[in-house]
Amino acid sequence: MNSRRSSIVVGASLALAVAFPTTGRADDKDKDKKTVLHDAVVHFAQPQPQTPDPAPVGAAVTHFLLPDDVTIRKGGTVTFVVNGGGHGIAIHPVSKKTTRDDIAADLCQGGANDADRRGRAAVCNGTRTTTVTINGTPVVVTGTQNLDYNITDAKDDLIIHTGFNIAAPNVVVITNPRVDDTEHTHRLLATSGGVTTSAAGVPSGDASAPGANPAGALLTGSAAPATPGNRIQVQFLKNGRYLVVCMNRGHFLNDHMFGFVSVVGDGDDDDDK
Repeated sequence: MNSRRSSIVVGASLALAVAFPTTGRADDKDKDKKTVLHDAVVHFAQPQPQTPDPAPVGAAVTHFLLPDDVTIRKGGTVTFVVNGGGHGIAIHPVSKKTTRDDIAADLCQGGANDADRRGRAAVCNGTRTTTVTINGTPVVVTGTQNLDYNITDAKDDLIIHTGFNIAAPNVVVITNPRVDDTEHTHRLLATSGGVTTSAAGVPSGDASAPGANPAGALLTGSAAPATPGNRIQVQFLKNGRYLVVCMNRGHFLNDHMFGFVSVVGDGDDDDDK
């Protein structure tokens, strides 16, 4: 990936009482006839009221972005409305020709196709076991989301390396509870992940210490009574294509919870991506 420092400005709005528009303003259409908005709203998981399946599939069928691909004007914003629990939002730049199939091919495979969430949940889930070799030692990994994944874009550039997330006998514990890669791209936003420092005055071992919960989560929101979840607004000041993923390992790696934002405008400043 190109190492130029990103000029994206990220603004986060977590206030529950602020109302955002539910539709964007269409300014223009690009050469592919996609509607170009100045400001867009994306539901991060199925809008409330959600309709999960009975166990064992459960909430896997609600883990999608709606819409999952938006195009905005340079300088415009996307507001992510978080629905349901356990989510985290991360945004990574990718090649401008990157498609959904490019990303889905690197995730857990199951079901008839990428849209078959129920079928995939039978294969990609938290109970399935896989035997892998780590440092010469066979290890049984429980949960397909805890395996090691390399996510690449249309140029075959490595965008996200998840690493394993395991604690197995006779093997060093490998703790990666979130999709939290800061190394392979200039990630634009992450709402959870590892924190290496503790707040001043917080006792060691206190669950409120910043590093005590690397998973983190956003407020869930609910349909009854009506309680809005978090809303994260991001401003994009640079042309290009951006991959938006749920940092929850199960949601992204098993359930394929991701989407895209394309940014267009005057000039071509997307680092030749």
